[in-house]
Amino acid sequence: MSQSEITDPFLRERYGLRTNRWAPWVVPALVIGLSGGGWLIWSANHYSKPEIRSTLISFTAIDKSSMELRYSLNFRTRGLVHQCQLVARDFQANVVGELTDVIPAGSVTLTRTVRIPTRLLAVNAGIDSCRTGS
Repeated sequence: MSQSEITDPFLRERYGLRTNRWAPWVVPALVIGLSGGGWLIWSANHYSKPEIRSTLISFTAIDKSSMELRYSLNFRTRGLVHQCQLVARDFQANVVGELTDVIPAGSVTLTRTVRIPTRLLAVNAGIDSCRTGS
């Protein structure tokens, strides 16, 4: 008996001959795969190039009441004012000094040295966050 002679749906199912080439899950899987792949490409491109990229270069304890921090910044947009929140911490990781460094518009790459006033002796310093805006 050839395949063309088997017309009964029960016999086709019994011998593993399908009438429908596309399984019911193929179309939803393609839609989810294409939309998920598009979102993955977008998110990788968007988050790999942030608006502000900051790099801590060094920090030095000047005395009991100040900490010096050196860091570099790269901006995607030149014409905006940027702000970086800098913090100094003691040996128990408590914040003992905090400063908002305002960077004027006009540069794309910048290295800054900033002195952070502290209320106690600080042992490390870092960049808490950087954002665009005034």
